[in-house]
Amino acid sequence: MDFGPAGSGRLVVALTVLGVLTILAWQTMEPGRYRSLTWVLLGFFAFRVTLGWLRSR
Repeated sequence: MDFGPAGSGRLVVALTVLGVLTILAWQTMEPGRYRSLTWVLLGFFAFRVTLGWLRSR
């Protein structure tokens, strides 16, 4: 794995962390507005991480 700025290692680590946070939010939060907002924010961050990785390639 390459952990440089354009490497896929950083992408994998970042998306794994966001995935774990999403699972924790799903397991620990009550269904409703705040859990939905949390999912939208985590999805936004995953999208930004992916876009940043694609730009650096």
